[in-house]
Amino acid sequence: MNTATLIHVLDPKIKSGLKQIENLREELTEKESEKSELDKLIHDFNVRHQQECGQLIIQLLTIRKDRLKEKSDSDFEWKQAYDDAGKAFHDYQKIFDAAQKESQWNLTNDEEIELKDLFRKASKCCHPDMVEDELEDEAGATFHELKSAYNQNDLSRVREIWESLESEKQVNVSSTYGQDLKKIKMEIVRLKSQLKIVKSDLKELKDSPSFIQVIILDDWDEYFEEKKRKLEQEIQHMMANA
Repeated sequence: MNTATLIHVLDPKIKSGLKQIENLREELTEKESEKSELDKLIHDFNVRHQQECGQLIIQLLTIRKDRLKEKSDSDFEWKQAYDDAGKAFHDYQKIFDAAQKESQWNLTNDEEIELKDLFRKASKCCHPDMVEDELEDEAGATFHELKSAYNQNDLSRVREIWESLESEKQVNVSSTYGQDLKKIKMEIVRLKSQLKIVKSDLKELKDSPSFIQVIILDDWDEYFEEKKRKLEQEIQHMMANA
């Protein structure tokens, strides 16, 4: 290493800038991972909801729609209520059908811990926010596949993606900025901006009704048993009052 290069390497502004980039990237990784984990929690709850209650909800909406159809045939004032019930049925049917196409692997506690750990490691390597612009499309495709496997509890596929990223370095995190102080400053600005966005998204997610509903539940099994019991009672009541 020649003297000029050594001086640049030891330039306090460059060293400080590189350290700031490292810290910002680490914080961004943590916030992105936290958001992904909360997204998955909501996703897991919704999948479970469709599995446990979907058929009963379809049955209930069908009965309600058919009853209103009978009323609307004899009284025009019921037509809007029937139209609304029909829309509610078809909207939910789409959600239910989509959920039936989605599968999730059952994991042990140890496997769930490994899944989360590998997802965090892989995310750090391929999240679009963590790479240079020219790698963003490639990183985005890899991250999309990674998150899909993560949501499906597909530990084997998540492990494969992580091993590929680690060994082949297909998508590398931007870590070299040479001695270009201007480029370092631009990266700091970009990371700060992205971190602000992620923090805002995370707060919005934590304040959302979907997250609040999930987080206050102590026992999912108990919740879904009670939910199914109420749906069955409502169906029986409607059929008894035909």
